[in-house]
Amino acid sequence: MNTEFMLEHDIDLSFPVHSSLHPHKWTLLYAAANSGTLDGPTAQIYLLPPGKIALYLHLLPLTEVCCQFTAHSQWTLLLHKLQTGLPDRPLWLEDQSLCQQIAYVLERMQEYGVQSHNTYYRKLSYHLLSELLLLLAAGARPGAYPVDPRIDEVLQYLYIHYTSDIRIEHLAQHVCLSPSHLSHLYKEQTGETIMDTVLRLRLEQAKHLLCFTTRYIGEIAYEVGFNSQTYFTCKFTRHFGISPSLYRSSFYEKQSCQSS
Repeated sequence: MNTEFMLEHDIDLSFPVHSSLHPHKWTLLYAAANSGTLDGPTAQIYLLPPGKIALYLHLLPLTEVCCQFTAHSQWTLLLHKLQTGLPDRPLWLEDQSLCQQIAYVLERMQEYGVQSHNTYYRKLSYHLLSELLLLLAAGARPGAYPVDPRIDEVLQYLYIHYTSDIRIEHLAQHVCLSPSHLSHLYKEQTGETIMDTVLRLRLEQAKHLLCFTTRYIGEIAYEVGFNSQTYFTCKFTRHFGISPSLYRSSFYEKQSCQSS
């Protein structure tokens, strides 16, 4: 089997205790209606982008599952459509069958996570997390404030063009809003600014390229939309808490340890 194919499906998945949460990973919090059990007639899920966990610490005692993971590039669209912008806007699961399906996926993810040293279990975890995101996209109801279609259109544009020169004035014209109105509405709907989203999309893609290609860091920086390798390194380090070069070397070291 092709080794690169195996690596492409590796994910950094963990179910941390509250004291060991990682601020630079995506976080999924699951709270079922029936305390102490995963499944129930209704449930709510918080899907938090990196850097947002501090806003949700007060909710941790109320959740049954806390899962953290490093995003795969193939999930970009799903993650940004499902992400929780504010603590009072979770994803609601109102169908009992869907709750049971998601509970089953989470239980299997936890089971496989214990065996993360095994390449095949890591690959299974990747597919389970993909299944979970697709189930949420298919059946979860957004929180109290559904996404404005104009903001959804902007998000769709950013997913495709985040490596380009993004101008808020051009985006505003495209959705027939003033730049200030668009900026305010976008922040209200997503919990972050337009440029925050662009930066995060670029950095997440850069992280993926660092792990799964041998391109120079400068090449990666320019490919994802940065005009300066120094600026890219600064932003990457601030966002993930580690420099691009150290991140790449630590990833390879981890892969070497897990395969030995």
